[in-house]
Amino acid sequence: MKGKFTAGRLLQRWRIALGRMPGWKFAALVFIVSFTAKATALLLFGVTTGIEDADIDPERARRIGWFVVVIVAPLAETLVAQALVIWLVRKALPRSFWWPVIFSAGVFGSGHQAGPAYLACMLVTGLIWAFAYLSRFERRGFAQAFWLVFLIHASNNAIAFII
Repeated sequence: MKGKFTAGRLLQRWRIALGRMPGWKFAALVFIVSFTAKATALLLFGVTTGIEDADIDPERARRIGWFVVVIVAPLAETLVAQALVIWLVRKALPRSFWWPVIFSAGVFGSGHQAGPAYLACMLVTGLIWAFAYLSRFERRGFAQAFWLVFLIHASNNAIAFII
């Protein structure tokens, strides 16, 4: 059945499209999808990081907070949760697309355990970013996949830091 709609076909088409589209469109689309998922979770469930203002030294937060949240964390998480995990799982399962994405999302989500609802939100975000990373990696290579997902992650964190 050539014209039958299935979720698998839809995801395959998105996988191809993400790999082929220009970098700016890729970054904008993945950013919008991931930010929408997080905003929806916030509105529906009141999901936040769980860090209270009393837990943060205001002076220290002003000095280094933006740098850690917007640069260091996205760089480290993209390197470990997407690039390294996906590379390792693909070494073990070279023909698989979904297992690297699932493991990557698990590693990403496990680094964000402020509560069950926030963990679920971060697992979904990890799935979106891992799917985008691997789709881009397969067609455009490591550098473009890594830096675009890093920029999406950093932009997302910058908006969250400001708000």
